[in-house]
Amino acid sequence: MKKPTGIFLFFLIPIILSANPVRKARIAMEKYDYSQAIELLRKAVEKEKFHNAAVPLLADCYRMQRDILNAKAWYAEAVNIPEAAPETFLYYAQMLQATGEYSRARLMYMTYSQKSATENELKFVAHCDSVLGPWRNLQPSAEISNVQNINTSQSDFGAAFHEGYLVFASDFINQAVGANPYGWTGNGYLDIKRSKPAEKGVYTEKLGKPQSFSMKLNQPYHEGPACFSPDGNTIYFTRAYKDNANRKDGIKTNLLKIFIAKHTSVGWSNPQPFRFNSKEYSVGHPAVSPDGKYLYFASDMPGGQGGTDIWRSSIDKDSIGMPVNLGNVINTADNEMFPYISDDGSLYFASEGHPGYGALDLFCAEKHGESWTTPVNLKTPLNSSFDDFAIAFAPGTKSGYFSSNRPGGMGNDDIYFFRMIELPPPQVPVLPERPKQEYITGVIRDKVSLEPIEGATAFILHPKTGTITTVKTGPDGKYQLPVDDADEYVVKGMKPAYIADCLNIAVQTSDNDTMNKATRDLLLDKLAIKRTFRIENIYYDFDKYNIRADAKPELDKLVTIMNENPINVELGSHTDSRGSVSYNDKLSQNRANSAVEYIISQGIDKSRITAKGYGEHQLTNKCSDGVNCTEEEHQANRRTEFKITEYSSPEQQAGQFNPDAFSNGMKMNIKALPDDFFKPCK
Repeated sequence: MKKPTGIFLFFLIPIILSANPVRKARIAMEKYDYSQAIELLRKAVEKEKFHNAAVPLLADCYRMQRDILNAKAWYAEAVNIPEAAPETFLYYAQMLQATGEYSRARLMYMTYSQKSATENELKFVAHCDSVLGPWRNLQPSAEISNVQNINTSQSDFGAAFHEGYLVFASDFINQAVGANPYGWTGNGYLDIKRSKPAEKGVYTEKLGKPQSFSMKLNQPYHEGPACFSPDGNTIYFTRAYKDNANRKDGIKTNLLKIFIAKHTSVGWSNPQPFRFNSKEYSVGHPAVSPDGKYLYFASDMPGGQGGTDIWRSSIDKDSIGMPVNLGNVINTADNEMFPYISDDGSLYFASEGHPGYGALDLFCAEKHGESWTTPVNLKTPLNSSFDDFAIAFAPGTKSGYFSSNRPGGMGNDDIYFFRMIELPPPQVPVLPERPKQEYITGVIRDKVSLEPIEGATAFILHPKTGTITTVKTGPDGKYQLPVDDADEYVVKGMKPAYIADCLNIAVQTSDNDTMNKATRDLLLDKLAIKRTFRIENIYYDFDKYNIRADAKPELDKLVTIMNENPINVELGSHTDSRGSVSYNDKLSQNRANSAVEYIISQGIDKSRITAKGYGEHQLTNKCSDGVNCTEEEHQANRRTEFKITEYSSPEQQAGQFNPDAFSNGMKMNIKALPDDFFKPCK
């Protein structure tokens, strides 16, 4: 197989299916029979009692088949189902990115990061930003065309060259002969085929009708893709070979394996297994270096960087050396596959982990001694937002073939011909005089100790454009950002377990580089169990307990604090000593109840806040009954406070806003944050 989802292929013994269509579909999915599962789930989603369970499974099935458009459509519905799993948002983001909807994809990656409390996928936000920004108007480096005469309505991919033929893999079913489909894709099983160029020795998009490469090599299950030794006398090819895997459940597993055959006077020899095939992992996608000294391949064997990695083994006559991983410059925590070595020794491969357009992209890395250069994305039109993989150059040329499942082809995966374009040398620009640079800068501190806070996040808003940039503070608590316009910027400082603070910084243009310093430090108040915070400017009419309009903005600040921090609180109301004790108890309880009801009306779950009237029992000064005090001293006792009763980290409370999920220098639109994010700052 050719996709990361096809590395592991399992077959289960038949069992009696339940009448529940979702349960039947799950069993089919466990057998990797996604075609049958889709048929069951398409019916299940029409029934109300099965709908919510069936929708995400249907999306998963299409994703596993690499049917990106259908997968995107069903994930769009799945993310709106109550209690949707965090992974649903990740997969939806991947499908959006794979269809070129980069702005929506980056927002969904951010949503997933907040729901899963991880920054692992935030790198894909940067990938989206690259496509939306510096890659947007690149000049094409190649011309491409679909090789229509060999592409079918199903999958054709993985070009190689042998004795004047183009060799490739295809899973096209000839329906006329009643071939059985493969349950994973609903297509046929892969065979190795070949096609002759219309003009001898000239590889273009014009090729002859495909034929079977070798009936001896093509077996009833999957074969392909293939590659050849420099002299053409040895073939290395991928085969999904049936075998008993070492599994506790006893399930038979079909893993990818490499087989090798020699060309003799009577045809191809019986294929022999690659010595590092295993019942524990897959090896496939072989590629031989032009000098014949190395065999490159893809594998998920232990010792890699994660997912599927590129490995290589030395070749010495008929002896093959131990596999060596190409390291973390080439391999990522995601999937790398389909290696190819060009005549100049450069490594071409497909990756999901390096910065790209989405799904699999084609990359090139050069060999310098024993190390590789950082892989370079081949950009459009060789890459698209869909899967692009398996590139190979025709011998002695700068043209060749690659494979893609992008829209507009003949079927699922198609083979495309490409011809590289010689780009004119870049013009050396005349650099203008550097404009004067304006900066905004300030410090974030602990409100009580006044010590600088390391690792805090400053969210800096340009109100005119709606652009937000995040800056992380160092040990000195300092944030600093270059800005372009004279305007009043809004800065909000945050850190988990602290109450946020914000302010405005006015930027004025000048003739020199200027640091526009904040008028004060941002002071973050540490949250702690049983710690009490006063809510200022909460006033009630005499002998009343309804919430006045001038008190609502102050209570809204507590709403924001609770939205941004995983806390439960007690809201307490206090009176002065004037009036009877019982009267003050009742009045303060009613006032606390009114404040809590208002906060709940703003969207805070009622389980997170309780009301407590303290009457005159907790005076802050000497003004008890019978003591002569000024009105200001009595006012100090008439106060509203909140006390932390419970605190959990953002990682423990799903869906809680977590400022640590935003990396240093990240840029986003204001719509990527909650609607009231900057409300307390205005």
